[in-house]
Amino acid sequence: EARKEVYQYADAANVDLKGFTERFYNKLTFSHLKDVLDTLVWLKNETDVWFEITTLLIPNENDNPEEIKQECEWIVNNLGDSVPLHFTAFHPDFRMLDKERTPEKTLNNARKIALEEGIKFCYVGNVYNIEGQTTYCPNCGYKLIEMNWHSVNSYKMKKDKCCKCATKIPGVF
Repeated sequence: EARKEVYQYADAANVDLKGFTERFYNKLTFSHLKDVLDTLVWLKNETDVWFEITTLLIPNENDNPEEIKQECEWIVNNLGDSVPLHFTAFHPDFRMLDKERTPEKTLNNARKIALEEGIKFCYVGNVYNIEGQTTYCPNCGYKLIEMNWHSVNSYKMKKDKCCKCATKIPGVF
């Protein structure tokens, strides 16, 4: 399998989960959702690769709150609650010049849904949103890593633990 060849050399990966319906995958990527989901499960169960998931939210294509909820439920049920999930803003480019930018409100709503569904580490990207780019301890809520775009504003971890309550934070730091 190709994925074995690729991931045997990887320590970490960011996997694009472009949407959560077969219709979306077929229409916009000419591929299949099931193949991506199978690869995510394989990464979780068959490798030591640290991975995070990114979903680019495209207005009126894959930004439906129910679809986002189903995606988050699937992640928690199949990959666990500690796999980081990033919702990023779309901007018109290449073949999709007719679409608007993703409103920040849509990203914040997606993040809210993810947190409500039990995902411990959810972020927003491609917009200026310090709160949505910050890592909080899932146990005590302490602000551990505050990002500002791609810069670190503050880093308050002791190795891989919360400096306040000593909860282990999964990831590669």
